[in-house]
Order: sequence, then structure tokens, then C-alpha cells
Amino acid sequence: MLRNVAGVLLEPPTDDALNSIAAEMRACRSDLIQIVLREWLETNAYLSIHEFDDDSESDGSA
Repeated sequence: MLRNVAGVLLEPPTDDALNSIAAEMRACRSDLIQIVLREWLETNAYLSIHEFDDDSESDGSA
């Protein structure tokens, strides 16, 4: 879990974009930072990706 993300200083254009996306997604800034960071780490192979087994039963829910 990220702590003290409110204190993360970003360049104004980056901060504005982050705040706009957070508002659009109806998420708080800290949640969005966690999502972006996790996806970046997964994309760049620093964090394992959650794989789903297509053959497993999901009881009708995805």
C-alpha cells in the first residue's frame, strides 16, 4: 500500500491530468496513483500479472 501519496509532488501538467482522470473515474487521487503504478509495474515485468484460467468455473460471473 502506498502511504503519503498526497505529499507526492508532481509537475503541474502531470498533476492536472491525474486530478482530471481521477474525477472522470470517480476515484480519489491516491487510488488512481496506486492503479497507475501497479499497471506500470505489471506492464514492465516488475510485478507478476494476475492470470486467469479460462477452464475454471466462474459460476456465471466474470
